[in-house]
Amino acid sequence: MRPNSKSKMTPVWSRLVLSGLLVTFLTASAWPFPSGDKTDWPTWRGQKGDATLNATGVFDGEQSFALKVHWRQPLGPGYSSVSLAEGMAVTMFSDGTFDYAVAFDAEAGREIWRHQIDSTYVGHHGSHDGPISTPTISDGKVYLLGPRGQFLTLDLKSGEELWSVNLVEKNKAIVPFYGFSTSPVIHGDVAIVEAGGPESTVVGFDKNTGEVLWSTGNDTVSYQSPMVTTLQGNTQLLCVGDSFLYGLSPATGKTFWEYAYGGDKRAIGSASMNVVPAGDDRFFLTYKANESVMLRLNKESEEISVEEIWKNKNIRSSYNTPVYHDGYLYGYSNRFLTAVNAETGKVAWKSRAPGDGFTILIDDHLVIVTKKGGLYVAEATPEKYLEVASLKLFDEHAWSPASFAYGRFYARSMGHIAAIDIVPKDEMVASSPDDISKSKSDFSRFIDRVDLAANSASKAKLIDEFMKDHQQFPIIESENVVHFVYRGEANDISIQGDLLGARREEPLTRVAGTDFFYYTATLEPDARLSYRFVKDFEDTLIDSSNASDPVPSVWGNYSYLMMPKATMPRHLNPPRKSNLGRIDTVHFESKIFESSRPLDVYLPVGYDQSDAKYPVAYVHWGKQAQDWGKMKNTLDNILGETIRPVIAVFIPQLSQGRSRELSGDLKDNYQRMLIEELVPFVDQHYHTIPSAEGRATIGMGFGGIASLYSGFAHPEVFGKVASIGAVLFEDDWIAPVMRPASETPLQIYVDWGKYDWRSPLEAWDMAQSNRDFVALMQKKGYVFAGGEVNDGRGWANYRNRTDSALAALFPLQKTRK
Repeated sequence: MRPNSKSKMTPVWSRLVLSGLLVTFLTASAWPFPSGDKTDWPTWRGQKGDATLNATGVFDGEQSFALKVHWRQPLGPGYSSVSLAEGMAVTMFSDGTFDYAVAFDAEAGREIWRHQIDSTYVGHHGSHDGPISTPTISDGKVYLLGPRGQFLTLDLKSGEELWSVNLVEKNKAIVPFYGFSTSPVIHGDVAIVEAGGPESTVVGFDKNTGEVLWSTGNDTVSYQSPMVTTLQGNTQLLCVGDSFLYGLSPATGKTFWEYAYGGDKRAIGSASMNVVPAGDDRFFLTYKANESVMLRLNKESEEISVEEIWKNKNIRSSYNTPVYHDGYLYGYSNRFLTAVNAETGKVAWKSRAPGDGFTILIDDHLVIVTKKGGLYVAEATPEKYLEVASLKLFDEHAWSPASFAYGRFYARSMGHIAAIDIVPKDEMVASSPDDISKSKSDFSRFIDRVDLAANSASKAKLIDEFMKDHQQFPIIESENVVHFVYRGEANDISIQGDLLGARREEPLTRVAGTDFFYYTATLEPDARLSYRFVKDFEDTLIDSSNASDPVPSVWGNYSYLMMPKATMPRHLNPPRKSNLGRIDTVHFESKIFESSRPLDVYLPVGYDQSDAKYPVAYVHWGKQAQDWGKMKNTLDNILGETIRPVIAVFIPQLSQGRSRELSGDLKDNYQRMLIEELVPFVDQHYHTIPSAEGRATIGMGFGGIASLYSGFAHPEVFGKVASIGAVLFEDDWIAPVMRPASETPLQIYVDWGKYDWRSPLEAWDMAQSNRDFVALMQKKGYVFAGGEVNDGRGWANYRNRTDSALAALFPLQKTRK
């Protein structure tokens, strides 16, 4: 423990009069609301840890209501939600240099204090910068956990540090991949955190001194949080580790029961799971990315057991924790808000609106903050999604649920914190739409004609004629405007793919009274992208009207779009029979992996009749490079035309390794195998140029990471490096081995697609990561071929550019006459 203070009081006196006037103006017409401790929201998921608060009276009455910003303040990134007690709103954020806890006056919105926790916890592998845990307020103190394991207690009024403990140093806690994120729980005089160290899955500290009162469990912990609830008439601390669910005494840490729940330990599965009490000693767990389960606690004599009631896929693949209300669970299945009968597990309804987000429940109403920065209120009913109020709140991403206290909502984004009033709807003045006439395209005029048609038969006839008149789908109306269309019986059709990014889809617009849906996008004239439709939230479909061959991916088939100035590369055409190389399949034994794997070795035409020595291209993710990347086809087409004859070694990944070998926990062994075993094996069995100048390392996607690393780490082995669309979440693996170009004169080819792997609602974008990596290379003095193209992700696009990579590394050597 160490007493210390890095807090500072914010100078506010010059703003007090203005703030007071502003608050008076904003709240003059707000509905009356209850006040006092019953409306506090002092910790993660509220007073009871179940994200619900009832009997506040905020939605009483027959009058409809609206949402109105009470105050808004700038705030840096972070995942902490807002905790409220004693008139204070507390959260955590980063300013890009340091992580802070910060307190605002909940009524006026002025900053009271901020306390420096540590240097900024930098986001990585898809996460934003800043803290993740939510502070807890109790008896005039703030308890918070920093991402590096600093467990701090601050004075609520001043922000002064009272005591602190480092969980890594004191409890040997293991730092989770994305940092500590468990939110503390206070029960009596015990401050409880999940630490995840040996014999300290859960630790109870004296909340006044920081001394350890009890410690129990040997499970690891990721991003779960404990909660105190009542089960079988007893107060219990429910804790989730990576493998076990525990029922403990919050006062002593005594274990009442434990249950191996069989989670998948994925970040979007059990690693970020919170227990959802669901009545009658039941609790709901989103224990896998693609499945959830309802459990019940039973007690027979002195024995306590856990019974599985049902499990299914109806709530899955979401970072949101559902809420329970009157026999129904309300949560997300993928990106769709879903109501599920808690007794049977059956879906009551599913809705695309309001979009992917995070739920709480206030007085029979769902309150949702969407990742796109919206705030929505809907009735919590099993009948349907019934929205009653909404507000576009933030322009930037939001990744935290709302909080409720003092009759209003509090929410934060990656750039702001805000308080939102609930006001009578007639107070809100509707804004009139812009009266700007827009020029109509042929497609929009067609839509207008269908809309104005007298009846369904007339509408259908117009659509029939339109479909017959168009031979190419999607409909490209100009160099950069494209209309995706779907015709067929469906309640809902959406589009997903390269143009939108991962974990995102957008609805097609349905022409009223028809089975015709459409979506319009603006793209570059030479863009090449894959896409597909989703029918009724679940069924993925290729575009049956698109005559192009579907393209494969690990998620199934997609349709392919080429804009007017895009071309299909000639090297993917069938090659001349006179230029066909052959594949020599051999079994390669690895002592490092204690296993064998088949190697497909491409030998160019004429190899068997020649004693010449050939350069060698080592191709990572070799099976996919052949099957989906059509790389043998490419070699057969361009050998002797744009590149010199080469041997290509297609390295398959072990079924249990796959991307783990290329960029995961097996990457070091894979690199050792490549350098110490595979290269010598190939040099021994084939006519190779046994030097760095004669060897290239080539990879696409995850293979691009392995290729870049092997080239920069072992320039004495590989003198040529090619990366096509590398999945570069960070360069922290490669940058440390990148020496100045003057020391390692490599030939380098790097390219990527503008529409490559990315998630616009998260913090990862492979195009930007490749741009950053290229900037690092250039800073080190490297020159490279390649660059950005207007392509999408995956093998359907990687294979477009393999000829360019090979030509950059193995240009055809012209002989002089």
